[in-house]
Amino acid sequence: MLHTEKKSEKVAVCFQVPADKLEDIKRIVACLGGQETDSSTEDWRDSFPERHPGIVLRGLRTRDNLTQSLLAKRTGMLQSHISEMEHGSRPIGKTIAKKFAQVFNTDYKIFL
Repeated sequence: MLHTEKKSEKVAVCFQVPADKLEDIKRIVACLGGQETDSSTEDWRDSFPERHPGIVLRGLRTRDNLTQSLLAKRTGMLQSHISEMEHGSRPIGKTIAKKFAQVFNTDYKIFL
């Protein structure tokens, strides 16, 4: 859910849809006052300048309704280490990133 204080403020939203529904989605967005933009010139990382792997980790954990303790059990790590990774005070190495990728069914590189 997106929330803005000003009704006239615009935000960019990017999402994936089934190819056969693309034109329908574009029409719906247009009816709501949205417009298609050329995203090929923009890097999504520019929209999240304070992004670090810990934020990605916390976001995926929250999305999947996992506590730090449960994630620690699933990965064989200490809960305190998960907390430190989320806060950016502990790096996420390639081996741990691959464990997280398995839990969250994603590419490990987003944690690096």
